[in-house]
Amino acid sequence: MIKLEDVETYYGKAQILKKISLEVKEGEIVTLIGANGAGKTTTLKA
Repeated sequence: MIKLEDVETYYGKAQILKKISLEVKEGEIVTLIGANGAGKTTTLKA
């Protein structure tokens, strides 16, 4: 299981993620879709 709750990420003074919450339970398959620069990779690294 993967669980993120109210994650906030900054690069310097710039806030990249604001209160991201995500829960993926065992056996679930999910996708994270968004435009370039939307924070997909940053979310997975959090």
